[in-house]
Amino acid sequence: MKKITVAIDTEYIPASALLKLAGVVESGGQASYEIEQGHVTMDGVVLKEKRKKVRPGSTVVLNHEYAIYVTEE
Repeated sequence: MKKITVAIDTEYIPASALLKLAGVVESGGQASYEIEQGHVTMDGVVLKEKRKKVRPGSTVVLNHEYAIYVTEE
């Protein structure tokens, strides 16, 4: 599994925006699709909403292929 660290300077980032920022999807539409299909988990729980707030300290996984660690900037 490829590990990616993304630093944010806000309180949270929407899950779909995080996937795009991390470079694991090409568009917001693709990010939404991956979430809707149940391919994305946050801290081990399948995400059901693309606007889910992801805060520093969380780990988001896409298709068991990418692990995105969110940190504070």
